[in-house]
Amino acid sequence: MGRFFFFTRMLMTLTVTLMASLALAQTLGPSTTEVKYSYRTSFQVPTDNDLQDAEELASFHASHIFGIFASKTMITNLIGSNSVIGGIGAPRSQMRIRILSESTDGRMTTITYSNTGKMILHKSAARRLLAQGSLTLPLPANPYEIYDKRCTDKHYDSISDYWYFYDPYRRGCDYLSRAPKANPVEVRLSEINYKKLDTTPRLPQLRGNNGNGDLFSIFIISGYYEDGSDKSDLGYENFDDIRRSFEERGFSVRSRRSATNKPINLYRKTIEITKPNGTKKSLEVEVQHLLVDTGIEARSKTFAKFFKEAVETADVIIYGGHSGLGANLDIPSLEEKAGKFTFNPAKKQIFFFDSCSSYSYYLEHFAAEKTKAKIDVVSYGLSSYFETGTAVLFVFLDYLFMPEDTDVEWMTILKDMEKPLEGDSYLLNVGGI
Repeated sequence: MGRFFFFTRMLMTLTVTLMASLALAQTLGPSTTEVKYSYRTSFQVPTDNDLQDAEELASFHASHIFGIFASKTMITNLIGSNSVIGGIGAPRSQMRIRILSESTDGRMTTITYSNTGKMILHKSAARRLLAQGSLTLPLPANPYEIYDKRCTDKHYDSISDYWYFYDPYRRGCDYLSRAPKANPVEVRLSEINYKKLDTTPRLPQLRGNNGNGDLFSIFIISGYYEDGSDKSDLGYENFDDIRRSFEERGFSVRSRRSATNKPINLYRKTIEITKPNGTKKSLEVEVQHLLVDTGIEARSKTFAKFFKEAVETADVIIYGGHSGLGANLDIPSLEEKAGKFTFNPAKKQIFFFDSCSSYSYYLEHFAAEKTKAKIDVVSYGLSSYFETGTAVLFVFLDYLFMPEDTDVEWMTILKDMEKPLEGDSYLLNVGGI
């Protein structure tokens, strides 16, 4: 349970620190609808469990929603039998959990809790569920007694990953969806009504004098798929694909470090921008691109220091790597390696987290900095894949590099970013706006 132990610790910290921002953060997406949810339930755990705290145990119990939402049965019932989408949605990991009771009888502890929060849903699923007003989910009666290797991902089949990948509706596993292994839990759903919504990235401000003079600064971080010591790792392939894409767009390329497994490329280009009144200006674009091990367990400080520099100076920060259940971009952990992060309150920034379930892990975390800086967070509600990363990235970048000094609706940008997926959707959205 090591990785989930970090995940639950992070949830407890965020629950305390982000209460104010929960009411402010909001999302837009071409395939998504964000809703409020609430439920109350009870479950049991062995008294000698590895978490030992009722709130952490409740968070662990609630996290099984991730696996259930990715079930093919859920997708078929709520989106359609021909859908290629990898799930109906996901909750924000920043949940408001309240322990209502806790009692121990012999070797078992019973916990009753309530949970409220927000979740992102595919718009087809949201339409059906909001009309119903609720959704019944088979949450575990005892999450420590449901592991079955047949019922999870064939690659990520460890106990610590089980809550994220298990499917209680899979053939041969449906016993996990009913008593005594599961309890039916009614999750109430309702619409979110926002009073104010900023629907554009404010490109003229982002590309104007935004703290870097005439320089438009972009930092890109690419992570390895599995092993940076293996030169056939998909991370190297993506790194090279991105280089070729910049070269095709007329950018100059300089390798700042190429003899290690942490290469950095520097891309530069001058773009002539036409203002609405017909006058022109030169935009100096500089992109720094690092390939590095982004795992929280990595000893090197390279990633942490590069990300800190990006946060403090860049106009756009793009992260393409594993989420690590939210650990890989945990700011306090990165600050232990790189020092205190400082968000510039006068600076407009866009963060794009191209990583699995980044909506759940990072949206609220970085939107909390809204009180310190002007940040838009682009994220995914579902798993994203290395194979499509470069194509989606350059749809986004081409809008940032366009020669017109005008703004564009976020919905237009996001719709175009989903086109390379050919009918699939990772529930792309922008939030924290």
